[in-house]
Amino acid sequence: MIRRVFLAAAAALCLAQPVAALAQTPDVPAKATGRAAFAPLEAWAGKTWRGTGNGPAGGAKIQDVQQWQWDLGGHAIRIIHSVNDGAYAGESVLFPAPDGDGFVYTYVTTGGFYTTGVIRPAGQNAYVAEETVHGVPGLGKLRSEGELGADGVYRVRSSMEKDGQWIETGGFDYVEDAAAKPVLPDLPAKEQ
Repeated sequence: MIRRVFLAAAAALCLAQPVAALAQTPDVPAKATGRAAFAPLEAWAGKTWRGTGNGPAGGAKIQDVQQWQWDLGGHAIRIIHSVNDGAYAGESVLFPAPDGDGFVYTYVTTGGFYTTGVIRPAGQNAYVAEETVHGVPGLGKLRSEGELGADGVYRVRSSMEKDGQWIETGGFDYVEDAAAKPVLPDLPAKEQ
């Protein structure tokens, strides 16, 4: 009986820590980190950007703050952003794609949905991001094209796929602003 309890406990411990066990395996390949792995995104990494875009149908201006941070000791880039002083916020974590074709990411939001996608370099200081939306019925794929111009303005233009066609949905023009900070929601108080 004691032996069965011990074996069950040992099995539970092993199942609860598969990732930690993988990190101790000598066969895990070493990946480039920091500037070596993220050279195509160097223009944005470690900087904060403040942008302005148009609301739906040319409506009110929308403000966005993006903070691109080195994360996990250079193994990833973390992008935190907020729209209109925290009315909406999201966070992405980017890391090199296993096949070497760009950077894969997951984007989680305060809007109750998330996306998964890949950013691919598209020339010097330019990229194309394609992502799949999860949790919003009827909305499937999104594409963003970003470019940092010689004038220092980071321009992003977005589109969504509808009926097999890409339809432009707007964009933002950003300037670097080290003093800007994304506004994130506070954790609600614990209910008693």
